[in-house]
Amino acid sequence: MILTSETRYQPNHSTLSTNGFATLPEGAALQRIAFVAKPAPGQEVLLTFPPPIHQRAVVLANDSNSAEDEKPAVTLLAVPSSSRAANHGSDGECKGQMQHWVEAAESSCAAVAQWMTFQGTQICWTPQRCAILAPAERLESVKRAVIEVYFYESELNEIERSLGEAWPAMEADMPLAFEFKEQSLGKHQTLQRRFQQVLLSRARLARLGPFVHTPHLHPPTLASQIGERFRERTRMMHRHEFLGEQLEVFERVYEMCGQRASDFKLARTGHMLEWAIIVLLVAQLLLSGFEVLTSIEPASAQPTIPTTTHVVS
Repeated sequence: MILTSETRYQPNHSTLSTNGFATLPEGAALQRIAFVAKPAPGQEVLLTFPPPIHQRAVVLANDSNSAEDEKPAVTLLAVPSSSRAANHGSDGECKGQMQHWVEAAESSCAAVAQWMTFQGTQICWTPQRCAILAPAERLESVKRAVIEVYFYESELNEIERSLGEAWPAMEADMPLAFEFKEQSLGKHQTLQRRFQQVLLSRARLARLGPFVHTPHLHPPTLASQIGERFRERTRMMHRHEFLGEQLEVFERVYEMCGQRASDFKLARTGHMLEWAIIVLLVAQLLLSGFEVLTSIEPASAQPTIPTTTHVVS
């Protein structure tokens, strides 16, 4: 795969001075990666995820000003170990430079870079940045494996963040799972929206399941070992299970809220129908009574029959 949108580091580059170190190995390439459903025209696609994910890892242009560009999912620094600097320079110095760059991200100031080593491949990473030192012939497969696990990690992080923010609202909604009143009707749309968000998170988590819990590949490859080690280091399988348990609580609460709201509306509709029937029956009785009263003529209105007296002689 040909990588077109990249920045090659040279000594005294302005980006290097900004990040607080002098140089990186010659031939190092920087790429900012984002995950999108539909890439822009002409945008380079590094990896296409299989269904049901339907996402693509794309390279963000260095001069792009879009909102998507402002928040890349991960920034990769790829260093071919066959480069001149890697062959003749100090391995410890090269690793120190990589770690310095990885830890220099503003959003990961408190993060400590972690290292992984596979078959001569060195990977230094934090949640926002990753530096790879690998043989040139393996660099592309290593990058794809790293990008793949970064996508799963970013999805799990997003679900964890959304559920963490939703806990207070869910706890406030718990009483409605037991009793729904007239005053609670104003929250019906809010409850419906929150339940939809829970279902979307459940679907999002379910899409990750086959990839997070994928069995080990035999015989193993370098890319498969990287993916397995990343999943172990980030505890993806355990976090996936924990998120499933949390979503069960959310689903249970909002299902009960929906059931109570539905029961209340049905009961209220039934009561309204009962009162309507009672009113109609009373009206019918009144009309029937009025008709009976109007059908009876008053006694004063009846004609009198004159009486005749017969005289007996």
